[in-house]
Amino acid sequence: MARPTIGDFRGTEQNKPRPPPPQEPEDKAPLKKEEEGPKEENLEKEGALGDLDFLTPAERYRERLKILKIEIKEAESVYDAVLSKGYYEEYVRLRGNRRAVFRTRAYEDHLRLQTILEMQKPQLAISQDELITRYNLAASLFEWDGKPLKHETDEDFDALLKLLRKLPGPIFSVLSRELSKFDAKVMAIFDEGADENF
Repeated sequence: MARPTIGDFRGTEQNKPRPPPPQEPEDKAPLKKEEEGPKEENLEKEGALGDLDFLTPAERYRERLKILKIEIKEAESVYDAVLSKGYYEEYVRLRGNRRAVFRTRAYEDHLRLQTILEMQKPQLAISQDELITRYNLAASLFEWDGKPLKHETDEDFDALLKLLRKLPGPIFSVLSRELSKFDAKVMAIFDEGADENF
């Protein structure tokens, strides 16, 4: 018994091979360095950080702080504040008398954020980023416009989320940007090599 034909995959006679893609003219030279555009500051920092591989962790730590323009005494005071009080806080001045106080977050804040991410499961990256920013900002904001903000109960945290939702969009963006700088500084201070220096 002959096997049935599953499919006939032969092309038609009019089916011709595709032409090769057009080639660029040979006289087109690659861009020179001055035509490439200015280097970003963070790329320079990354390059500088990449040159530290041959140093000890303690030396690498000090060099990283220099590159990020963080004085060793300031790093030591931040480190000591977290060890002695359990947190470090910093004033952020906006235009005029407006100011905010940011405080380092507790592990409990991380767990709360993780729980809400698992519950809401945001589908878009932009939605996930916004949720993370909002929860981190609510957890870190301990004073706004001269008024201390409570962080003792879940109701206090919900009130903070409501406060952030009512802020003008540009103010929320400024606070988010300042919190990002604050977090980057704290992470750099508690990076590998901190124990050897303090």
